[in-house]
Amino acid sequence: MNLSDTRVNTIAHLITVLSVLAGVGFVIWELEQNRELVRLEMFSEGTIANRESTLSQAGENPAVVLAKACEATETLTVEDMIVLDFVFNETMETINRMRLLEQGLYPANAWQGLLLESRFSFIFSMPAGRAWWAERDTPAVIKEPVDAFLATLGPPNCAERYATIKQRAIALDKGSR
Repeated sequence: MNLSDTRVNTIAHLITVLSVLAGVGFVIWELEQNRELVRLEMFSEGTIANRESTLSQAGENPAVVLAKACEATETLTVEDMIVLDFVFNETMETINRMRLLEQGLYPANAWQGLLLESRFSFIFSMPAGRAWWAERDTPAVIKEPVDAFLATLGPPNCAERYATIKQRAIALDKGSR
């Protein structure tokens, strides 16, 4: 065996070792990705189950109670207040679950833009929603952004919110035909 054969063998061994290390690194990376996907899938399934459980306790048609609370034409019963509490708490649970995901999936404070504009503007457009929020003991990290958002909404105005929702629904229905 001459010197060049030894050099070729050394280079071949080096390439083999580097290939094995790269393969091991890739397997570790793939396992990490799979672990993250499983974690997110479990989180998603938990969110769905939690939402279904909470809303099932709100009765067959919570929209009737929400409309009743918005229109304020009749007094809300204790049963109505319980339904509202379930619906409102489901939104708070969504915020809490999104805040858990801020450690990697969502950027910090992503819940503010996603939920304040959509769900909270609906909840706080009715006097019952404002009263519910005022009675809650909420951590400052959530309370302060929500209170700042409430200041931009002005007084409760369900009729305007429902009109906007109705216009969007009609536009979506026309677009799907």
